[in-house]
Amino acid sequence: MKNKRKQFKRTIISVLTAAVLLTGMSFSATTSADYDDVRPTGVSMTVKKKTVKKGMHFELYARVSPYNADDDSLVWSIVKGKNLLRFEDYDRDGDEQEFIALKKGTAKVCCQIRGTNKKAYTTVVIKKASSKGTIKRKGPKTRTIAVGNDFDLEVRKSSGVKNKNLKWSIKNTSVVRFDDYDRYGDDVEFRAVSTGKTKITCKNKKTGKSVTFTVKVVNRNNRYYYDD
Repeated sequence: MKNKRKQFKRTIISVLTAAVLLTGMSFSATTSADYDDVRPTGVSMTVKKKTVKKGMHFELYARVSPYNADDDSLVWSIVKGKNLLRFEDYDRDGDEQEFIALKKGTAKVCCQIRGTNKKAYTTVVIKKASSKGTIKRKGPKTRTIAVGNDFDLEVRKSSGVKNKNLKWSIKNTSVVRFDDYDRYGDDVEFRAVSTGKTKITCKNKKTGKSVTFTVKVVNRNNRYYYDD
């Protein structure tokens, strides 16, 4: 009789243990699945208005609520000014999108929770690109470099300036030379070959405007040299 009771208790304990384990596994799987598939209940844009210039590439961002919701449920569209800007690629999902400004004007971009009427908007104001062709010196006017060192010089250009129109020249090529065959662009590399001083100029061939750098080349043991 005692043996039968013991056997019965073991059976009951085994059944209860299995039930608890199965319940726990089911709860864990359900919780994980529920967490991974949280559908957003709200959406908002990080900015209500964005100003860009024609030709610019730019991004817009959206926020979902709750914070752990799946942003794949978001879909983007251009609801106004479809001829003024376009998507960077064919992707329309997610919490961020890249665009290209095509023409001057005002456009409106919408981010919507798919299958709902919940939407958020950003107004995009596209301005005319600068046509002044301005270039400005980036960094100090005078640079001190040690013999044998490579260095680069850079200019800031307005959005209407093309790299092919920016030509660099060196007054004294016995002091500094180009590091490669590239002579055009807003950023060019040079090499200091002997001690001395020279001027390096970047000129916009289209407008005639230019900026000039002064480069001093010194021996390596000179404690005032600038190591780029």
